[in-house]
Amino acid sequence: MEVINFASANCKNCYKCLRACPVKAIRMENDQAQIVDERCITCGTCLTICPQNAKTIKSDIQRVKELLKIDKDIAVSLAPSFAGVFHFNHYSQIVSAIKRLGFSNVYQTSVGARLIASDYLKHYNDRTKPNLITTACPAINYLVQKYYPELVECLVPVVSPMEAHGRYLKKIKGHKEVAFIGPCLAKKVEIHDNGNYGIDAALTFEELTAWWKEEGIDPILEPVNEQDNGFCDDANFYPIPGGSYKTIKPLIEDPWREFIEVSGKENCMLMLDELRKGEFHRTWIEMNACEGGCINGPAIDIIDRGPFKRIKCVKIFARHNSPCKESISISGQGLSFDFEKKFEPTPIKTKKPSEQDITRILEATGKYRPEHELNCGACGYNSCREKAEAVYNGMAEIHMCLPYMRNRAESLSNLIIQSTPNAIIAVDKDINVQVFNNGAETMFRVNSGDVIHKPLSLLFDDDDFRFVSKTKQNIINKKVVLPQYGLITKQDIYFEKEHSLVISIITDITEEQQIQERDARLRRETIKTAQEVIDKQMRVAQEIASVLGETTAETKVLLNKIQRLLIDEIPGED
Repeated sequence: MEVINFASANCKNCYKCLRACPVKAIRMENDQAQIVDERCITCGTCLTICPQNAKTIKSDIQRVKELLKIDKDIAVSLAPSFAGVFHFNHYSQIVSAIKRLGFSNVYQTSVGARLIASDYLKHYNDRTKPNLITTACPAINYLVQKYYPELVECLVPVVSPMEAHGRYLKKIKGHKEVAFIGPCLAKKVEIHDNGNYGIDAALTFEELTAWWKEEGIDPILEPVNEQDNGFCDDANFYPIPGGSYKTIKPLIEDPWREFIEVSGKENCMLMLDELRKGEFHRTWIEMNACEGGCINGPAIDIIDRGPFKRIKCVKIFARHNSPCKESISISGQGLSFDFEKKFEPTPIKTKKPSEQDITRILEATGKYRPEHELNCGACGYNSCREKAEAVYNGMAEIHMCLPYMRNRAESLSNLIIQSTPNAIIAVDKDINVQVFNNGAETMFRVNSGDVIHKPLSLLFDDDDFRFVSKTKQNIINKKVVLPQYGLITKQDIYFEKEHSLVISIITDITEEQQIQERDARLRRETIKTAQEVIDKQMRVAQEIASVLGETTAETKVLLNKIQRLLIDEIPGED
């Protein structure tokens, strides 16, 4: 079942989660990290180190709230690591704060450690089993079952203290429902393991803190009940390294096994590798997936105590709480419980790529020879070949190789810089040339090798470059004539702060300027010609008008004379 994963769209492709995952149970698909449930051991490491805080965790809070509405008699099995996580003057304050959420009673899970002590002792004394691994940590159990299936027989076939305690609270204390509260994410999966029925819901300390805040509850402000001694048990050492052995050690008559304590996923895997090689015999191995034990679980929320302070607080709490009547009655009544558990191997099935497949995938990221395989681990995998196998199995994407992507980006940048016809020149604070592209070589008719690391002033006046270097003010779209090269240019000069470089993009606009000047000259000549035509036409018009004016006056005089003669010849007309 899926308990943890990443929020969609939050992934920034830093691969930090993949680097931290001890079993590489994270698939990168469409640049989004996804936890593959069947590969995951639910250690929670990936989520605690995600810089984007992109975790999504299956929460049982709502389910517990619904159960509380139906039945108020729900008990809590509280992991003993609470003593290192929460601030309190007396543990009764934590009990009170939890009860205020609606729970009927609060018990400590460490009692479950004492419940299974006799079962552990029985297997400890079984000389047919050379090596045994404690099974209180579900993440380790899943690690062995999935990735070291040949070592499943080493797992002590006994339920965890949590499951044992849940069964006890139901059978002896009479509670119908039991909720576990602790620092572990894997417990959310364990409660659904085949054969488990003691715990009905698993909450984390992180969820508990959020619930308290929601209800306005602060444990340190709760009343102290000095008479409450239900948390007295020397099994309180259980959440720190060596705790499980401390619980059964007083019962061991013949300490014929060597006790080895291992914590931290990587250390546990190293130990399992050595076990697989047959390096150990007659050992009792206590394994915790979390470095330093359960006190450093992945779901304790952000607190002001460091890991070693938490361990110290648990030890102080355990030492100052001597065994009480409850714990004595547990070990002395011979209670009838079946705490045996069968662990089945569930090996991860992967496809083994051929050498040709590996070669094809490596070549897709520019790795044509062994020396091209950097094995830098930036992608999250320990080697380029391991990453190629992940690509083959659909767990990784080819472009996840950061050196390859960087080289590709740089190659594209260089290709663009070298292909542009514009001159690109970069100079340092002393105005010495650092970059001189092909366009600059063509424009200024000089080889880059002859100008790199030499003063720009050898080519042309560098006053503008010095101005930008000194003032940090860019010059944009400035027209600069370079007569020594027969060039008219447009120059953009920028200050690059990170490397203290002055970078210029120089465009040859000589031909453009010549065309513009030719067009301007043509326009001027056209205007001049048009004006001459206009002037000439005006003169002609004026001459014609003058001639027409004289002729018209003479005609008028003649017509008047004819009119007068005709009038004189008609009688009676005046």
